[in-house]
This record gives sequence, C-alpha cells and structure tokens, in this order.
Amino acid sequence: MQNQNKALYGLIAMTLLAVGFSLSLADVIFSYNGYVNVNVIGAPLTFSLGPNNAASGYVSTAVSPTGFTINVAVTNAAEIYYYEPLVLTASTSGYLYVNQVSVSGNNLIQNMYAVVNTGTQVYWIPLVENGQAVQYSSSETGYSLNQGSYYVSLWIEPTTPQSSTSVSESITASFGYNVVASSPIQAPTSP
Repeated sequence: MQNQNKALYGLIAMTLLAVGFSLSLADVIFSYNGYVNVNVIGAPLTFSLGPNNAASGYVSTAVSPTGFTINVAVTNAAEIYYYEPLVLTASTSGYLYVNQVSVSGNNLIQNMYAVVNTGTQVYWIPLVENGQAVQYSSSETGYSLNQGSYYVSLWIEPTTPQSSTSVSESITASFGYNVVASSPIQAPTSP
C-alpha cells in the first residue's frame, strides 16, 4: 500500500510538474486596436521656378510636388554664384533643415552652399565642404522660415583645375521642414 501511495504521489507530482512547465512556456498576448484617420492638407513647402531658372549651357531648373532639380555648369572660376534659380514657398511657419547630403561621380565641387534669402536674413546652408558631403546630425538647429516665398541661390567653389568637359557630379540633398519645433527629426527611409 505504501508503494502504491508513493507511486501515486510520484505520478501526481510529475503531472503537476508537467502542467506547471507547460503553463510557464505559454505565450500571453494582449491585443489592442488603434485607428489612424487621414486627411489631405496643403503642402507646407512648395518649390517653383526662380527668375533665373534657365540660361542655356549654364543652369536649368525643374520643380515637382516633392522637390527640385537644378543642373549647373562649373568652370575653372574661383567661385560661381547661381542667383535665384529656385523659389521656396512656406505655407506655414517652420524650420528648414537638412537630413542628409550625398555626393556621387567626379570630384567637381570643393564647396557648395544653398543660399536662402528671407529678406531679413540670409542662410548659408552647407551641402559640400572640402569635396565631401556635409554630415548633419539630429542636434542641428533648423533655419527659421515664416510664411512666405524665398529665393534660393547656389554658391559653388569648383575643384580646380577642371580637366575634362565629359565628367559630372551629382549632389543629392534631403531637406526636412518641421512645423512644430526647431529641431530636425530624421525621417525614416521606406522599408
């Protein structure tokens, strides 16, 4: 009888242990619902052609709802200033900042700045310095813009001497516009 009780107690203990072990491995998942309502508003920034948007062989400017492209020529000049090829219009006050700059192709540009004239202040926004894309961080403060339109120019110091007319370089700048605070928020790239 005692052996039967021991066996029964052993079986009960093993059953409890197995059940307890199974319970400790069980997943517990809580579900919640979230809703995102989406509506369309006007873009806080738009781009349009500036008064000096084209000069055959020197500069051409194109704009789209999501940005702009400016094609420029460089020479062996010490400095080149492309004056007002672009207009940036802010429909609401905010802070313009640079997320990222990348440079590809031949090393034609030593230094490049986007120059934004607010009428009361001129912002020199570095894009290329010493032949390299400028690296921005989240601690950078944005450039304050009120509602209105602003001329954008490009100041370029080419790498000299220029040795060939059959080479090119591309500078891509990703800009952000924070309508709440002066700090930049790095926008994630799409998955």
